[in-house]
Amino acid sequence: MRSVYKMEYVHPVSERSSIRMVRYSAEYQNEYKLMYNDCFHKMREELNIQPYDFIQDESFFESGMDNVYLLINKDCIIGSVKLNNDEIDDLVVKREYQGLGYGRQILLWALEHIKTEPIVLHVAVWNKRAICLYKNTGFEIVDTIKF
Repeated sequence: MRSVYKMEYVHPVSERSSIRMVRYSAEYQNEYKLMYNDCFHKMREELNIQPYDFIQDESFFESGMDNVYLLINKDCIIGSVKLNNDEIDDLVVKREYQGLGYGRQILLWALEHIKTEPIVLHVAVWNKRAICLYKNTGFEIVDTIKF
């Protein structure tokens, strides 16, 4: 049995993001694929969701990338997030940049750019680090989804 928490942004924070995100473009496709697969591989393996490397080929990039935003430094992706209407999805930070505050900055940026309410996200129950970040940024667990 696999479980994820549905979380809602219910305790707004006054902190603002200090970063600038750019819309995904195809020039970053290979680097994005490597980062995405690296960040989600462990989760997918823990949850036994195959394939463990979700992005297998270019078909992944054929739709749905219009809502993906990247944090770039010197032509290198640091992290990314996808905004789906009222949902923050696929917030990832490249492994070598984790623990440096980039995840929080990307999350704050996303909160500033979503225009509908309530703002929601989903996180694997075992992902304690992400859950702590989300709670510290004003999110609250509103449901547990088992699948």
